[in-house]
Amino acid sequence: GNRPNLTQMHAVAARNTPEDVVRARLLDEITKVKGLTANASAAGVRVHTLPSRPKDVEDDGAFHYAVLGPNAASESGKPSPEAARFLTETTGPDRPRVYRNSILLLAPSKDGLELALARVRDYLAWEIVRDDIKKQQKDGNVDLARAQTLQINIDKAKGRIPEAVKQAYSIVVTVSEKDEVQAFKITVSEEPHFNIIKADKRSRVQDTPITAEALLPEGPYNLWRSGEKARRVKDLAGAFAQLPHLPKMLKASAILDTLADGCERGTFVLKLTRPDATTRTWWMSRPDEAA
Repeated sequence: GNRPNLTQMHAVAARNTPEDVVRARLLDEITKVKGLTANASAAGVRVHTLPSRPKDVEDDGAFHYAVLGPNAASESGKPSPEAARFLTETTGPDRPRVYRNSILLLAPSKDGLELALARVRDYLAWEIVRDDIKKQQKDGNVDLARAQTLQINIDKAKGRIPEAVKQAYSIVVTVSEKDEVQAFKITVSEEPHFNIIKADKRSRVQDTPITAEALLPEGPYNLWRSGEKARRVKDLAGAFAQLPHLPKMLKASAILDTLADGCERGTFVLKLTRPDATTRTWWMSRPDEAA
């Protein structure tokens, strides 16, 4: 008949859907894909979904994992300026980030982002077609076959979005061993993204404890200056979040546990200076909660 068919109506609706509406809907869909952040919190990591600015990710020495928005889309070997800002800044360019080595960022690839946007646009256009047909059917002339076909198209379009989002988020942005902002591509699978990133050697993530001997002056991490005989516990524990040549420790508290274990075994002597300048020392014993 004279009525435009569903495909024609969909094509018109897709062309007329504003870009900002598509992007806003995509942001909502990103938050629904649980695989992007699954297992991160359980590993002791602080998770951030779509932080709007670098200061939303604290610079506190704890391990942070952030899923960035579309504006941070990057390519392998080419981190976007927006993604890089989360590693270099806190509240602005004049306030550089100190604990750069304790952050992993997940960003969409540019190609994947375009596909995800296309999937969202496709779905929104079918919703518009549904609304238009409802208006046409006010006269009671309901075409059941047409309505059924429309619903099938809506369901298919909606079902394609989560997978497109999941595949789009395939770029990891973090600091390299040389303290450079790097971006590399992961192969997305049924595994949660955080598991894939953690297992990738390029991430340099370590979730197993470090031995007490490794923290000694002759250890592999070069944590002591020549001739230095004492170091603050806070500096040793925070070094792994700050210094890029060290592995990224998922749990900062694990270093404190290593120091306590080492003290109990006699590897370290721990000393606490009281406000009155007197000291309390532990050796071959474990520091209590007061320490």
